[in-house]
Amino acid sequence: MTKRADLVLLGDRIWYLPDGVHDLQCVARTRRGPRCRNYIENGQIASWTQLRSARGLITVYDLSGHADATVQRWREQHCEVHDSLDVVDFGSPEWEPFDPARNAAMVTSLEEQIAEFARRLREGVTEDWRPWHPVPM
Repeated sequence: MTKRADLVLLGDRIWYLPDGVHDLQCVARTRRGPRCRNYIENGQIASWTQLRSARGLITVYDLSGHADATVQRWREQHCEVHDSLDVVDFGSPEWEPFDPARNAAMVTSLEEQIAEFARRLREGVTEDWRPWHPVPM
């Protein structure tokens, strides 16, 4: 399976994850020494949303509505087991600040969005992915 980069909205900042949300692994050191193998998220706790920017649409995993403790745990890249102050990290978090110029592939231009919308209309698919058939007039 190919890893896919994702953008995450934490508080009021967008972060770039080269390996994506679902493969984000805890950076804490276990008691035996190696890096923790737990993932940060064990089920979808947030939702995907699109934000508008001057360059186009940006799809983000939106954690901004969650409690500050959850946002901080994600920012520190710790699983729920290692969500404490006395944890020693094995490595640095994998977050990179989102840069629309450097991460341009993560931005969908208005032209691309219109083309995708037109394709969906031609195929009879609506936003909720149920088949749609026009009513004859």
